[in-house]
Amino acid sequence: MNEKIEDTIQKIRPVNFRLMEKAQEKLNNLTKPQGSLGKLEDFARRIVGISGTLSPVIKRKVIFVMAGDHGVVGEGVSAYPQEVTFQMVYNFIRGGAGINVLAKHTGAEILVVDMGVAKEFPPEKGLIIKKVAYGTKNIAKGPAMSKNEAERAIISGIEVFEDELNRKGIDIVGLGEMGIANTSSSSAVVACY
Repeated sequence: MNEKIEDTIQKIRPVNFRLMEKAQEKLNNLTKPQGSLGKLEDFARRIVGISGTLSPVIKRKVIFVMAGDHGVVGEGVSAYPQEVTFQMVYNFIRGGAGINVLAKHTGAEILVVDMGVAKEFPPEKGLIIKKVAYGTKNIAKGPAMSKNEAERAIISGIEVFEDELNRKGIDIVGLGEMGIANTSSSSAVVACY
C-alpha cells in the first residue's frame, strides 16, 4: 500500500465510546423527555466520540464534493447523459444545487474537487483540480481504474483535506460526490463488501 495512505490510516483514532456514554448521560439530564431529540442525540454522541471532548466546538464546517465521471454510463444505466456531471460542477461552484442550500443553512462551505470529470475545466474560482483521469473505464467491460489510479485518487482526496485543514482548520466535514452513473458504481462497491 502507498506510504501516504498508510500514514493517513495510522493517524485515524478510534471513537471514544466512554465519552459517548457521558454525552448520553448529559443529554438524559437535560430538562426534556429522554430520547426526545431523536437523531440529534445520536449526532451529538457521535461528535463527542469523534472529537474526544464533551464540549466540542464546531465553527468551520466544510463539505467536500468530489466530482468524476463513470464509464459505466455507456451501458445506459442513467436517465441523464454524462455531460450533466460537468454542468453540475458549475452548478455547485455557483451555488445553485440542493447541497448549496443546505450548506448555507448550516453555515458550511462547499469545496468542489474535479477528481475525474470527462471534460477539462478552465481555471475557475471555487474549483480544485485533482483529476486522476477523464472518467473511469466501464466496469461492465473491465476494471474501472487501475490500482495506481485508485491510489492516486485516495491520495488526492487526502491532500485536498490536509491542504484545507492546514490552511484554515476544519471542525467537521461532510463528504459528497457527483458523477452521472454514480449509483451503479456505488452499488458495485457495496456489492464487493
